[in-house]
Amino acid sequence: MEFNKRVAIVDAFMAVILVALIFVIANGQKDYSKPVVKNMITVVVDAGHGGFDGGAKGTDTGVIESGLNLEVANKLRSALEKEGFLVIMTREDENAIGSDKSADMKKRKEIINGENVDYVISIHMNKFSDRAVSGPMAFYQQGSIEGEKLAVAVINGICESVDRPKRIANPGDYYMIRESPAVSVLVECGFLSNSTDEKLLQDSEYQDKIVTGIVNGFKEYLGKG
Repeated sequence: MEFNKRVAIVDAFMAVILVALIFVIANGQKDYSKPVVKNMITVVVDAGHGGFDGGAKGTDTGVIESGLNLEVANKLRSALEKEGFLVIMTREDENAIGSDKSADMKKRKEIINGENVDYVISIHMNKFSDRAVSGPMAFYQQGSIEGEKLAVAVINGICESVDRPKRIANPGDYYMIRESPAVSVLVECGFLSNSTDEKLLQDSEYQDKIVTGIVNGFKEYLGKG
């Protein structure tokens, strides 16, 4: 009986060791090559227009809006990812994402209506008949309380970053903010109809300032500023 008791104890001890060993091996096989995400907030960054739809055109230089949108959107993506946010782009190159305007907008809607999307930031360039009008603007879907809060924080951040007087956030009824169930803001970075803005919007350092302002405003809205 004494011998059998000892055998049972040894067997139990070996079983514990085996379980512990399996646990260590399993954890050792974890894939640490995947990036560590500090913040699980997902942001869709939309570069407006693209491909056949160039958007606005610079009055002096003829620069096309869609290309500038993509440049700023790519910079914004990098900046947000550095802050730990997950970023989804509606487009990542100069092409549209649909065969025509209707298909393109439908595809964008599918993206911003994604299950895990928390926020949408749509990037555009402005144009107006009065060439004296200049500066960034931010729009929110009319009636959206959170959208307004986000737009206010973003336009404040941009104006501070590019050293311009603060301006109000504006209500709007644009497709990308109207069709988005997530809190959304549409940023007009400046006016391609204004000579000064047109030059600045093509300057990489100025684009960086706009992006810094957007990110600072976004973080301020989230309470992380």
